[in-house]
Amino acid sequence: MDTREAAERFVRVWERAWAAHDVAALLELYAEDRVHRSMPFREPHRGREALGAYLRRSFAGERVTDVRFSAPVAAGGGIAVAECRV
Repeated sequence: MDTREAAERFVRVWERAWAAHDVAALLELYAEDRVHRSMPFREPHRGREALGAYLRRSFAGERVTDVRFSAPVAAGGGIAVAECRV
């Protein structure tokens, strides 16, 4: 799978799993030691356990059923997603 395909898969999984509050599907996208930032100035979530705890807390009070991301931008071996609409 090339970088663009991986980025598109990442976005598709996030869209579906966020709307379904499927924490397990989201955690499968991340290596155990990966760092995830939910917001630029918040402390990062380090590792799957911390990310899973954050997602469960966030989903607990949320009633989102439709999540959409912009098309990912893939360049230089990295990816970026610039927009998310819920």
